[in-house]
Amino acid sequence: MTLTALNIIGDPGNHDQHAHLIVTGKMDYAGDRLPGRKLYGAIKASTIAHGSVKNINSARALAEPGVKAIVTYKEVAIWNQSIFQWGQEVAGVVADDWHTAVRATTMIDVTYNTAAAVFDPDKAMKAGAPLTGVRPDSNVETSTKLTRGEGGQAGLAGADVFIEAIQPWSTTYQHNTIETHNAVAWWIGDDVYAWSGSQQVFSGRSALANALGMPLNKVHFFSHGTGCGHGDKTAAGAAIVAVFMSKAVNGTAVHVIQSRHDNMLFNTRQFSLRSNIKLGSRKDGTLTGIDAQFWADCGRNPLAPAVNAHFGLRTTYTCPDASFAVTRVVTNTPQRGFWRCVNDPPGAVNYDAALDKLADKLGMDPYTLRMKNLSAADSPDQDPPNMVWGGLGIKECFMTVYTNSNYAQKWHKPGQKILPDGRLHGIAITGHIDSHGSVNGSNRGGIITITADGKCLVNLGGARGCEGGPTVCAHIVAEALGMKYEDVRCCEWGNTDVSIDAGIQAGSGFTGGAGSAFYNAAIDARARLFAAAITKPGLKEIPRISADQLDAKNSEVFVKSDPTKKLTYRQVMSGTPPIAGYGVGWPPNLMWKSVGGQPLGTICNTNGSAASCAEIAVDPETGEVEVLGYWNAVDTGRTIFKQGTTKEMLSGCELQIHQALFAGDVYDMPSGACISSHFTESLVPTAMDMKGERFNVYDIESDDAAGPYGAHGIGEPCVTNYSAIICAIFNATGRWADPEKAAYTPDKILKALGKT
Repeated sequence: MTLTALNIIGDPGNHDQHAHLIVTGKMDYAGDRLPGRKLYGAIKASTIAHGSVKNINSARALAEPGVKAIVTYKEVAIWNQSIFQWGQEVAGVVADDWHTAVRATTMIDVTYNTAAAVFDPDKAMKAGAPLTGVRPDSNVETSTKLTRGEGGQAGLAGADVFIEAIQPWSTTYQHNTIETHNAVAWWIGDDVYAWSGSQQVFSGRSALANALGMPLNKVHFFSHGTGCGHGDKTAAGAAIVAVFMSKAVNGTAVHVIQSRHDNMLFNTRQFSLRSNIKLGSRKDGTLTGIDAQFWADCGRNPLAPAVNAHFGLRTTYTCPDASFAVTRVVTNTPQRGFWRCVNDPPGAVNYDAALDKLADKLGMDPYTLRMKNLSAADSPDQDPPNMVWGGLGIKECFMTVYTNSNYAQKWHKPGQKILPDGRLHGIAITGHIDSHGSVNGSNRGGIITITADGKCLVNLGGARGCEGGPTVCAHIVAEALGMKYEDVRCCEWGNTDVSIDAGIQAGSGFTGGAGSAFYNAAIDARARLFAAAITKPGLKEIPRISADQLDAKNSEVFVKSDPTKKLTYRQVMSGTPPIAGYGVGWPPNLMWKSVGGQPLGTICNTNGSAASCAEIAVDPETGEVEVLGYWNAVDTGRTIFKQGTTKEMLSGCELQIHQALFAGDVYDMPSGACISSHFTESLVPTAMDMKGERFNVYDIESDDAAGPYGAHGIGEPCVTNYSAIICAIFNATGRWADPEKAAYTPDKILKALGKT
């Protein structure tokens, strides 16, 4: 694909503008606020999984030296007397230091009214199962039901080859971010201030205002450094608790910190998914019918974002007769919610396994089966409203990992290749159109300022994620303004007092949403700059000169018909009143350039896509899996910040390995307590487990018609294909292992091989 040449965007020499703060230890995180001038808060968690708080006796805790206050569900607006999971907040302590606060929580005596609980989603769905209390009259809700043609039945009945793939529950896992949930809050008069590691500062401010019943202009919310988020820091729970604790001590600053133990066991995690997928095909592998039913364990969150688990299956492959459904099941376990890529990793591990089972029955290479049924890039979505794709690089992603992994020479039938050292060799490719990446910027805003010396400052009303969201916006501003990258700097960010809402800092939405807002802000400032330029010596002498005759590059304004007539930005700004640019993003998925004959303004799909190839070795004696090579290709639309994109894709490889081979929750089923503590029962990989030299990443540019400069989000699509490792294990062993709601650990592999 021939792409329009750009000056700033995609340059691998451009650095993250905040990286030096992080590596030198100068980035300020929530915990760095008000050193030596704050109290500390700790939380007492419930020891039952279902019921209600009967009584709380805090006398012993209040008598402990250093304890300043106790709060309960009666004071903290977001806490509840009803208990729906083990580990739910029931009380909190404010003390001189954190260790005193934690110790005092053990002195709070809580009695409960206990109710029957259900922890297993299969049991929760059975007639007569205890109600979780999360829903008023049921544990089950069918969230989505989508049919195409005859709902798959005709295509299945008339198929030459038919399979029914029943996939077990996938793994669940907590985000385990480097920075645990924490926040600092204080009051000055009737204004409240909160500093939190947050992915979404403006919604954090709104959540605080709603919890307090206060106007927004009296609520001040800040976030600079965020020690990872992965979707776990979109809510403002820690900040709200800190605010109410501060209120209990007359407005003194309180720092609420969750321990690593509690952060790991109590908080939101990825949902677990199982499925029954029926596939029918002709003898040549052409799909004729699909009936895909999914069930999601949502924990205590009835609205867990599991409704699009089938997205990749229904969009990536062409099949005229199909049915897709997702049923959400609630249990008395920690809530499921946003995790990096939300629907797609558990969805893909279910339907990719089904596709490989069909390929095995057909006697086909699974890659060939996928490519035979792949939706064409210029075809509309198969389901209403049948929108076209603004940019679609899924085929290129597949072909890239296929070629670079040397898959054609390495693939073999399942269980048919033994390496010289006796281990079993496996390889697999999976991929899909992702449910993320879309451009939605109509409620996003951006402000930039051109300074008196001709430089530019970007003011960002959003948090900073690990891939450098402010830096992405600085790239877009520099390109649109025609300035050198080094002349555009990020100023304040994550400060609701001095900026406008740029939206959630998320890998799938920030580039498109905030990026489109800052593109328009730059165009607004550029128009003002050009208007000033034609009044300056060097240009004003040109007869009938007008702003539309100008262009800009390398921080210089020049006449398009005669580039020798030019002024630097510094010369233009000399004596010019301050110039600020303001912009809002464009409406969701609206085409801003023509593609495939579609007119401008057409509403289109603007999703990311990705493919991965995993080559592995399985030790048949120990069950250990070693990743020999990993290839990860991601459709970026257009690569804005090259260094950040590469880092995202590399970390995507690590997270895929983590999901497949390490991640998983362990529960004590009699009590419902999650016991995956201290990384013993559920291991977390370290740098020793990640062979970076074996990772190969590729940014595939499909030049999306809707995103700013053709970009869409990639932070989530790049982590989705841990199914490649699972399918490679099957290719190595010829057996499908049951993860038993956990990772594909050696014991699961040995069990699949018939060994104890």
